[in-house]
Amino acid sequence: MNVSDKSHVEMLVQIARLLATLDLDDVLWQTISLTTQTVGAARGTFFLLDEHGETLQRFIAAQNYDPETRQIVSRRILEQGLAGWVMAHQQSALIDDTATDPRWVVLDAEKELLRVRSVLCVPFFVEGELRGVMTLEHPQPRHFTPEHLRLVEAAAHQAAASLRNAQLFDRVQAQQRQLQAVLDGISEGLLVLDTELCVRLVNPAALTLFGVTEADVLGFNLEVLAEQLANPFYARLAEGVKAAVQDTANNRFELRDDLTKRDFVVNVANVSAKRTAESGIVIALNDVSSLKDLTRLKTHMIQMASHDLKNPIGVLRNYLDVIRAEVKSGVLPDPMFLENMYKSLARMESLVVNLLDIQRAEDAEPLKREPFDPYDLINASLEDMTPSVRMRQQSLVQNIQPNLRPLKGDFDRLREVINNLIDNAVKYTPDGGTISISAYAEDERFTFSVKDTGYGIPADQQASIFQPYFRATQASTAHISGTGVGLSLVKEVIERHGGQVWFISKEGQGSTFGFWLPILT
Repeated sequence: MNVSDKSHVEMLVQIARLLATLDLDDVLWQTISLTTQTVGAARGTFFLLDEHGETLQRFIAAQNYDPETRQIVSRRILEQGLAGWVMAHQQSALIDDTATDPRWVVLDAEKELLRVRSVLCVPFFVEGELRGVMTLEHPQPRHFTPEHLRLVEAAAHQAAASLRNAQLFDRVQAQQRQLQAVLDGISEGLLVLDTELCVRLVNPAALTLFGVTEADVLGFNLEVLAEQLANPFYARLAEGVKAAVQDTANNRFELRDDLTKRDFVVNVANVSAKRTAESGIVIALNDVSSLKDLTRLKTHMIQMASHDLKNPIGVLRNYLDVIRAEVKSGVLPDPMFLENMYKSLARMESLVVNLLDIQRAEDAEPLKREPFDPYDLINASLEDMTPSVRMRQQSLVQNIQPNLRPLKGDFDRLREVINNLIDNAVKYTPDGGTISISAYAEDERFTFSVKDTGYGIPADQQASIFQPYFRATQASTAHISGTGVGLSLVKEVIERHGGQVWFISKEGQGSTFGFWLPILT
């Protein structure tokens, strides 16, 4: 065996070893590299078709083209050039001189004749189906011989199995990438369990919902997770999944996570396969917390309306009945009756205003961003609230810093914020108490606060004070009506302005509520 024969055998052996290579691009590049070196070609290109032999899957080019040029070049070669001819005839081609063979497409006449004069083009078949075409080039005419052609055809035959395996692996990887992209893009939480209810796959949405990482849940049984994560939600989820798997007609149930305060609608799909190890269960968790909150809100508002409106309406009816009877008898109405009717109407008006505020908060109206004078804001709120202070015979103390800089924001919404804070101070301060307001600027922040000498808030209830519908409960304030909405609206408006709310309170000694806003120029 001469040196040339040894190199040919070595090439075929190296190509056979590609069977262990699953990277498709690596298989193509090594095939081109080995054959190019063995037959002395200057460069090579490869057109790879998909498994159906129809769509171009890879174009390994001898030259570096930009994506647009690659597309144009590959299409022209496949339609008019030598590679297209080989595919159409499903046979190899040997060109002694590209200058005289019409099958060679000249892309750039001047450069082409300097770059390519002799060409080999060989089809690749996988299980009898055409999968690709490899082209080898040389700048000298008649460089390639029939022996070179037979050798490259043998290499193509040898590489067929490696090409098939690499294409299958590439398809699996593409499907995995597509699956991962789908999982990443789905807003619902998805879990894939095996038949033992162990987590085999989880998407980012589910990890975010539960506040865990893949390492926390992958491979663990749901009931084990309930113990490890100290959350009985997973155990109840396992119970629901078991029931849904047994009763295929009822594969949907509702579940609440008490730790995260989230409500879910859980959909369960049983995936059966011939092999038990490949069977499993797919769980989709749709977060319906907002819908549940809305339902609870509606229920709360109906209950509140039926309770809070019923009393003042009843009072009005009773007074009107008395007044109507007295008028028939020629007796003038008692002024106290009219005053009490006015108070009942004020209570009803307050309730309606709160209902509208709730609706406005739910709608999340865009905030205005207009400059205004902070003194105008404070004075407008004082005009609104001073009558309430006087009615309760309370003292109003003002500590307003001079020369405050203009602010930028929604004047009307901030006016409601200050009104809420002053109104709360008035309501939760006994008659004759003191309400103190202060406003100042420091470190590019405008700060406003309202201090009262009222009942204060029990320490164990202070953490919930800004939650919607929460009202601190104590014997001294049981007579004060309210919805528990005002402070949550204050917090929402201030935070949407980029600021922050705060408070200091001690039971029996009063409270101070305030906020700061950035001074925007």
